[in-house]
Order: sequence, then C-alpha cells, then structure tokens
Amino acid sequence: MPSKQQDDSSRRKPMRNGRRKTKTVGPHPIDLHVGRRLRELRMLNGFGQTEIANLLGITFQQVQKYERGTNRVSASRLYDIAQALKVPVSYFYDDIPRDLTDKSIAQRNKIVTQLFVSREDPMQRRETLELVRSYYGVEDDVLRERIFELIKSISKYNGSKTDRGI
Repeated sequence: MPSKQQDDSSRRKPMRNGRRKTKTVGPHPIDLHVGRRLRELRMLNGFGQTEIANLLGITFQQVQKYERGTNRVSASRLYDIAQALKVPVSYFYDDIPRDLTDKSIAQRNKIVTQLFVSREDPMQRRETLELVRSYYGVEDDVLRERIFELIKSISKYNGSKTDRGI
C-alpha cells in the first residue's frame, strides 16, 4: 500500500493544458515591480490608497495587495489604473530590460528579481516620494530652483553619496 504522501502526489490532476500546477514561492518579480511602480506613482501624485481605490471602484485592501504584488493586476485593471493616474500602461514596465525575450522564464525571473526586488531602492521610500511631490508643489520656479541648490549644497557639505557620483 502506498504511503499517504505518495498517494497524494499521484492524485494531483493535470491542469487543462496538460501541465501540473506548481507552487510558487512568493509573488512573481514582475508583479512586485508593477506594484512598486503603482505605489510610487500613487504617492508622487499625493493619493492615498483609499483615493485610488475609490477611483477604481475597489477596496483599499485590494490596492495594498496590488502594491505588494500579492495579487496580480489584470490587464484591464492596469489599463484603468493607468487612465486614473494619467500615464501610459507602459509606465509600469518601463524599467524592465528589453533583452529578456531570448531568455527562459526562470532566467527572466532571476534577472528581474536581481534588478528590482533584491535591491534597496531609495525611490520607494515614503520620505523620497513625499519630498519629490512637495518639491514640485512649489509653484514659483525661482524658489524651487533655490530649494534645489540648497539641498545640493547641504549634500555636498555632508560628503553625501550624490557628491561622489552615486
């Protein structure tokens, strides 16, 4: 008599396309990237998750899941999001390298993970996004330029990474 573990695995039925369903570990790297781009754009526009949710007719929890990559954004929903935030759909994929077409799915996932998921991106920090939004909220061009120069001079004074070309 087969063990329970063998019995369970032998009972897995193939999906309609003949493949067996495989378990994935965590969200797909592209879903994470799209979610991060959504969060970045939402925050740069000064919207809360609830405001975006109301624009789209969904719950703020769903927006959270999209931003975390927990739930995939369907093509139609991505189109709606792009329309609501006034960007082309391609905005959500712009940073993905174009030379991935000749790679296997596993290779593409590894490359995308290395590029976007595993690095600490300062543009994803709330502080950075609020700073950028506030900066562009200054309507006076001369004042905005002075603020920019002030920040650069403080950064140079402190020996910041930006001073070293990073």
